[in-house]
Amino acid sequence: MTINKRQLFFSLRLKFLLAFTLFIVAPVLLMMYLYFVQSDKIFMETMTDTQTQVLKRVTDRADDMLNRTLNVSNLLINDYDVLQLLRSSGLSNLDDYPTYQRVIGLQSKMDNLIAYILDNHAVVAVYGLDGSIYATNQDETILKVMPDYVKQAKEKNGAPAWDVNPSLKVKGLEGNQEGGFITMVRLIKGETTKGYGLVFIAFPIKEMFLGSSGVEEDSRAQFLISDRNRLLWGRDDLWNRIESGNEQSLFTQTLKATGWQLRWIPMQEPWLQQLKNVRSTTTWSVIIVFACFLFIYVYFTLRLMKPIRSLVQAMGKASSGNFEKPALAGRNDEIGLLSHHFNRMLSSLKEMVATLREEQQLKEEARFLALQAQISPHFLFNALNSIKWLALFSGAKNVADMITSLGIMLSYSMKQESEVVTLKAELDFIQHYFALQKIRFNDNIELSIDVDENLLSARMLKFTLQPIVENSIIHGNRIPLVIRITAYHEDDLLFVTITDNGQGLSESKLADDDSQRSDPIRQGKYSGIGLENVQSRIRMHFGEPYGLFMHNRLDAGAETVIRLPWRGMEDSA
Repeated sequence: MTINKRQLFFSLRLKFLLAFTLFIVAPVLLMMYLYFVQSDKIFMETMTDTQTQVLKRVTDRADDMLNRTLNVSNLLINDYDVLQLLRSSGLSNLDDYPTYQRVIGLQSKMDNLIAYILDNHAVVAVYGLDGSIYATNQDETILKVMPDYVKQAKEKNGAPAWDVNPSLKVKGLEGNQEGGFITMVRLIKGETTKGYGLVFIAFPIKEMFLGSSGVEEDSRAQFLISDRNRLLWGRDDLWNRIESGNEQSLFTQTLKATGWQLRWIPMQEPWLQQLKNVRSTTTWSVIIVFACFLFIYVYFTLRLMKPIRSLVQAMGKASSGNFEKPALAGRNDEIGLLSHHFNRMLSSLKEMVATLREEQQLKEEARFLALQAQISPHFLFNALNSIKWLALFSGAKNVADMITSLGIMLSYSMKQESEVVTLKAELDFIQHYFALQKIRFNDNIELSIDVDENLLSARMLKFTLQPIVENSIIHGNRIPLVIRITAYHEDDLLFVTITDNGQGLSESKLADDDSQRSDPIRQGKYSGIGLENVQSRIRMHFGEPYGLFMHNRLDAGAETVIRLPWRGMEDSA
């Protein structure tokens, strides 16, 4: 059985597949899409919160170190021994015991203070304007950079002067010196305006970002320190990206002690790559699971469609008249039940077709017999015509008239064009019929017809009047018997009445209307066509409200009223 594109488009398999796609695949894909979107959002929010917290901890650690550095400078610039040592630095030397004691005390204080600042990762020095220096580290590099910081200290006039020295390297100092040092200098003024010297404190800038939770030494996170949109420390390429607006992932905190901005550009690529790997694994897992489910779905769909296809093929065969191929009905589900009922219907159709063939054969035989039977009436009609002319030539006019009436009646009976005739045709037939009956009853019966010419075209069934007139003749039981036929038109109805002056209907027959035997219409059967036949034909053709109605007249005799719809022969049926 071939399937065109339209059938394929509306096939049950495609509808199952569309239902599977719309109600299973599409919702799951939508859920996955929402999951990915939400996971992106949650990941970015979580990462942002985490990085903000990390930067906050780094900022707090840096502020703490800077504040401790400031506290150390406060202690040194206000220390009495430091002032005395700087005042006398040009007049005495270490051979002087008091001076020696001050130097030893200052050195001890500075050693304790660097442990307070950053666990021996810092450099603390007191530098006199006369060139003397007292430092925790004896590297000559410290002495060489001191003149550069004198100007900064004098400009601040006792306030801390913060700076970043990316090229400073100090030998013998613990800690990571990559990236340089954060330095702070303060003028030791005492009672003078020019000052005696300065306090110099420096610690590796990397030490601010190590040891904080979330930032390890090998972290790829990039920090920048800027002051008034000026890069103090960090990578120039990252700074240029920030200035050009190409870097969006930027977190900024302000260092309260210095007013500098600490900017952090976290490298998100590893986290995003990890998220991408998780998504890829999840996506492939879902695809594999869907493929398995799709295979199972297709398998069971094909199994489900097999009996349906068998049923469709059987229907196609049945529609072409082949009832020999039943559908598969071995299942116990609804499809099996449908196939079982279809097979039963197929058997019934097969029996019905066989019955119809037999009936058709019988109809053909009946038609043949009917055609054969028409030969006898035609032969009889031709023979009557011959007899009539023979009677006329012999001078027997009465015999000729009888044969003429009989011939007209026989011709009327043989016409099979339509079952519906005009009232005029029926009245003409009754007149010829009554002419024969008058000869039979020696002219003791009379027929009176009083019908308006406008009613002669009314429609009625063939052989409606003859059984009623015959019933009046036989049951009248009175000599002479007068039968009168009238008709009138009222409210789209045609009423035809047949009255006689006979004995009428017996009272016992009228009293028991429910008895089939006492019904006058059912009793009136003559010549194979009775009143019951007329009643049934009228009601089958025109409907239940119409038919024959019989009753006794007040003076004498019976009256039969024929109630018909008013329709002329020129009207449509």
